[in-house]
Amino acid sequence: MPNNNNPQKRFYILAIILLIAIFAYMYTIKSQKIELIQSSTKNNTIQITISMPKLKNLDNIRFQEELNTIIESRIKQFIKQVKEIADQNKKEGIPTQPYEANISTNIHYQDENLACFIIYYYQYTGGAHGITTFETYNIDLKSSKLLNLNNIIEKEAEKIIKQQIVNQIKLNQQNFFPEATDYILKDNLFTRSFIIEPKYITFIYPYYEIAPYSSGMPMFFIPWQNISQYIKHSEIKKIAK
Repeated sequence: MPNNNNPQKRFYILAIILLIAIFAYMYTIKSQKIELIQSSTKNNTIQITISMPKLKNLDNIRFQEELNTIIESRIKQFIKQVKEIADQNKKEGIPTQPYEANISTNIHYQDENLACFIIYYYQYTGGAHGITTFETYNIDLKSSKLLNLNNIIEKEAEKIIKQQIVNQIKLNQQNFFPEATDYILKDNLFTRSFIIEPKYITFIYPYYEIAPYSSGMPMFFIPWQNISQYIKHSEIKKIAK
């Protein structure tokens, strides 16, 4: 009768399970292309909070380092500007609550071929409310390049996308400026900020451009399936299925 309680056999089984777990963990770590670096600091004049993206595990190390340097430089410049305003007002004796500089990152998509995220820059330097700006990054990891809309879809898709944006505005017309729909139809969509997502391509408009501050930054979600015939980027075709 076989001995199922053999300690050596149990040890080998546990060792195999542990190795599988280690390899699975290492694969997961290797497949992560974006790491968020967190930091915060505060003094009497300013509070700074940072969630900064850092690309890693890319095949093209030079591209990885160059883009990380660009992102870090932009964040440092933003913080420097807000700190200078805070320090100047302190010198002039202007009473105010601590200013704020807040950098946050939303990752919308990542796999071995694409990395897509938005960096938000929020600053409060007095007044009724702060100001938020943003940058979108849609990165083709295979070709080591930042994608623009021309890389992703044919020009013929513009009319369809604009009409869908207009339709979404009309569903909540009270949240937009009266001229918003005409503005969209006349606009050059291929200069607009966008972000790639698993089911959508999302277009984002800054504060005050087509809607009041209370409406936030409008985001319009266009399903890939609605423009599938005009997709020309091979990796987008895969996620759009």
